Amino acid sequence: MPDSVTSYGVGKFGSSEARPKIVGVYAGAGGWKAAEGSRLTKGTAAQLRAEGVTMVRVRWRFRTHEILLRRYLGG
Repeated sequence: MPDSVTSYGVGKFGSSEARPKIVGVYAGAGGWKAAEGSRLTKGTAAQLRAEGVTMVRVRWRFRTHEILLRRYLGG
């Protein structure tokens, strides 16, 4: 299901219902850029990875996390 959280996400955020907000994206030579605030799910992670994004910075419960999309997607 594309809107679900991966097992890595459940371990990281403590809930299968977690939908952390993406606040930044990292794509190699372009460095960190602000993001429009979509939610991190399997679908958005796969889409961002296809666009060349390798990491995302997300906010969840007053904390900021940096997540490797490869690890989030299990590959």
